Amino acid sequence: MPIEQMNIPLSSRMARFIRSKVKKGDYTNASEVVRNAVRRLQVDESAGNYRAQPADFETHLPAVERDDIRRSVQRGNQGHRSGPV
Repeated sequence: MPIEQMNIPLSSRMARFIRSKVKKGDYTNASEVVRNAVRRLQVDESAGNYRAQPADFETHLPAVERDDIRRSVQRGNQGHRSGPV
C-alpha cells in the first residue's frame, strides 16, 4: 500500500498528547499514534458510532450561544434544501 505523507497542523494540546503516548512507549512514533486514531475513527464511522466533536472554540461558548448557532445552521440548511426563494 503506498504511503502518502501529510503535514497537518495540530494544537499544542494535541501535540503534547501524541508525544506523551510515544514517550510512555504506547507507540513507537507520532505517525503511529495518528494512524491508529484515524483507523479508530474509520471503524466508528462504519459502525454508525461517529459523532463529531465540538471545535476547541465551541467548548468556551455558553450553551445558549451554541444552541443559537446550531438553530441558525439548521434553519440555513432547511432553506438550502428547499431551493432558492
